[in-house]
Amino acid sequence: AGAYICGEETALIESLEGKRGNPRIKPPFPAVKGLYDSPTVVNNVETLAAVVPIINEGGEEYAKIGVGRSTGTKLMSACGNINKPGVYEIDMTISVEEFIYSDEYCGGIPNGRKLKACIPGGSSVPILPANLLLTTAKGEKRLMNYESLSDGGFATGSMMGSGGFIVLDDNQCVVKHTYTLARFYRHESCGQCSPCREGTGWMEKILLNIENGKGKMSDIDLLWDIQRKIEGNTICPLGDAAAWPVAAAIRHFRDEFEWHVKNPDECLRTNYGLAHYADPIHVPATA
Repeated sequence: AGAYICGEETALIESLEGKRGNPRIKPPFPAVKGLYDSPTVVNNVETLAAVVPIINEGGEEYAKIGVGRSTGTKLMSACGNINKPGVYEIDMTISVEEFIYSDEYCGGIPNGRKLKACIPGGSSVPILPANLLLTTAKGEKRLMNYESLSDGGFATGSMMGSGGFIVLDDNQCVVKHTYTLARFYRHESCGQCSPCREGTGWMEKILLNIENGKGKMSDIDLLWDIQRKIEGNTICPLGDAAAWPVAAAIRHFRDEFEWHVKNPDECLRTNYGLAHYADPIHVPATA
């Protein structure tokens, strides 16, 4: 029941019924046929928490908080290279820059280091380099809401997702982080769908080779090809969740992958890579 896959509603229902937590094919949806074949409503705890003020104050009043379609507040779980990790309830009108550097929230990056990248919505969403994280492709300040974080699609944007906000400073290696995520998704795949079961395994192996200085240039293109064959070809979104981090890492940090291949001894010695490829940005803590 504690498996990551049980975050998918039908896998959770299977687990509650005492079975292995494998997602079901939909339709039928749980609202029609769920727990023990009865109509079942499955909600996130954050959704239920929002119901109380909506009932007490009305939907119109609740919608005054936020902007556009991103109304109400959002819980963000911030971690990584920040001074004040924690869970923050935010108004979705604030900018990403304010969220990272304001003392009210993350409090900036420790030891005066520069912002390299961020995974703004949980481990499954695309990583963004600093320049695209703080500013959209249109040149606008990126805000902490659903529309702004996804502006530009996956080419230049990401997703708000589940609100897991992971900050990387310029001392972090994107290849190593991508391998760590690939290893996690390989472990958490239920194995029901071949593209996810086989694809996550191969992505983990290839990334481990690159991380350990045994990679080839062709491995980078092979990784890209594998993630494309996983996305959209599985019963539940875990396949997409495993593919997107790899795709974004290659899209935005391909030079860092190539550096690992070209410098295997240095890669083995430091597990680091070249921070300048990520176009790190330093914003004063007073921003």
